[in-house]
Amino acid sequence: MTESSGKKEAKERFPSDYLQVLTHFYRGEVQRETEWRRRLDLTTNWAIITTMAAFSWTFSSWDVGTPGSHVILIFASFLVFLLMCIEARRYRYYDIWHTRVRMLEVHILVPALNPTMELLEGNWRQVLSEDLLMPSYKISFHEALAQRLRANYIWLFLGLFGGWVLRVFIDSSLSGASFFEACAYGKAIPGFWVILPQVLFFLYLAFVVLSTWKVRGVTGEIRRRDPNARKWPI
Repeated sequence: MTESSGKKEAKERFPSDYLQVLTHFYRGEVQRETEWRRRLDLTTNWAIITTMAAFSWTFSSWDVGTPGSHVILIFASFLVFLLMCIEARRYRYYDIWHTRVRMLEVHILVPALNPTMELLEGNWRQVLSEDLLMPSYKISFHEALAQRLRANYIWLFLGLFGGWVLRVFIDSSLSGASFFEACAYGKAIPGFWVILPQVLFFLYLAFVVLSTWKVRGVTGEIRRRDPNARKWPI
């Protein structure tokens, strides 16, 4: 082997004999990522349907002024939270395949498109091979929960809470009772025990968001580009 050929092999990004194998591997990982992305959307759709059904039932099916009708929205918040937990679990699986796809795109496709571009490759081959031998989550359940909350579910919870406040205000106006008295569920549950769980719930949501504020989350997640950067050429 000559010195020039040795240098050429040393600069080679990846052996061409394995590119066909990586092509099939990349297609398989993209298919997995797409399937888990579909499952995430399915859970979000169910959460939206639950929210809309709760609004419809609260403001249509019940007579205006019926004591305790607002608790439907509180119960809907609990169901939406369960759906968010399910989606967070699915998101951790989605992140596995998404991370692999992004790794292959960066270290295989980018050099193919721009061979002169210098990349900090590191030991990505070893990391990927070890992950294939023993797959593992890339983010914790708490981080996944915060990601789904920031992306979609915070607006559903705020909408349900706003609807609850509106319904209680309507009930208090028609019955002549105070807002705090209208929060009660009939005579069985005082207003204090209806308000307190909601306060604790939103404090927990705030803790989830703030405790993971500096965590990147999913590897290779799309972020806002520099506003001064060149726009995508059309």
